[in-house]
Amino acid sequence: MNYNPEALKNYYEELPHGKPKMDGIRTAIEAADQNNDVPFMVYFREQMCYEACFYGDTMYLMVIFPEMLSIIDRYPDTPSTQFDTAYINALDHILWIYKWLISECCNFYQVSMDDCLKFFEDYKQRSVSFGYNLKPYYRALYCFYTFDKEKQAEAFHKFEKIPRDANSDCEACERNTEIEFYLDKGDFGKALELSKDIEDFKLKCGNYWDAWLRMKISFFEYYLNNCMFEEATEIAGILERRINKKTEYQVWGTIMNCYAHTKPGRALRVYKKHWKELALENATPDSTFDSACNVCCFWYRIKSDGRETVKLQLNRTFPLYSEENIYNTEDLFNYYYNLAKDIAEKFDKRNGTGRYMETLVKSLDIAKK
Repeated sequence: MNYNPEALKNYYEELPHGKPKMDGIRTAIEAADQNNDVPFMVYFREQMCYEACFYGDTMYLMVIFPEMLSIIDRYPDTPSTQFDTAYINALDHILWIYKWLISECCNFYQVSMDDCLKFFEDYKQRSVSFGYNLKPYYRALYCFYTFDKEKQAEAFHKFEKIPRDANSDCEACERNTEIEFYLDKGDFGKALELSKDIEDFKLKCGNYWDAWLRMKISFFEYYLNNCMFEEATEIAGILERRINKKTEYQVWGTIMNCYAHTKPGRALRVYKKHWKELALENATPDSTFDSACNVCCFWYRIKSDGRETVKLQLNRTFPLYSEENIYNTEDLFNYYYNLAKDIAEKFDKRNGTGRYMETLVKSLDIAKK
């Protein structure tokens, strides 16, 4: 069969997001490699990075990106293809994707602290040598240092002082970072003021709803963390109708945890529908921790209300599978709690802090209210 990169792209673009599309892109990568078509060897890997990061197995981003970086280091003047003419050359496009990689470092305890910091330093040097400033670098560093509030604040203030340039993230993404920072500080008024342009869709990112969803999720988590359950429930209902296929918006565990306080029957229906995603099919260990933490809080409330068993139609992939479809709520709580605790301890060991275990303890304290 004749090699035709355009046809390969057209083929995988028609496939559903996730594993089907990743398999299609993998076929395209193999074909480009066999034909030593360097621009498309890079481009198809860029496409794989996008699919892995936003719809698939995010850990694969950590595998495919170094491959792409190795190719561009051998061929630094590789031009862009006809499909990515917005970039000066292939390296310019890779620098854009590099931001995704360093932003994901914090989500994998398997990536050592030394390797995380090496990625950050390499991205920093490449950005400067290409003529870009470090605004995206400090934004990613802010996202990384969730376990160190002092370093996180330092990175944020450096980020906000640097002007935008051609490699900056979109304005909506940067605004959402500012909203997250001020909500975390407890400055609700400032965060609300900053959210207006996203609320009114004057600032958008990618899909029409993407930036809006990120903003709503930030306020949703703020309300839940501050025991403002009615306000959180209102946003939970909105999110249920708007969540799309991107992995970053699959906050079903948080929605369940919220409904456990106000609509326990609805929370149980969410669990029955999304149990596979809730700690079994998450994109990163960090998102698995979030899901397990939220779900264990839900089961804590259910068992505390005196319900000892529950009927669930789960399949054999569930670790506590019962052929009778009857599950003990204490067992369900213990399963998700131990899963969250195991991941928390691994992250805390990597980070040299106790932030993850503190989050788990705080979440359970809120569940008791």
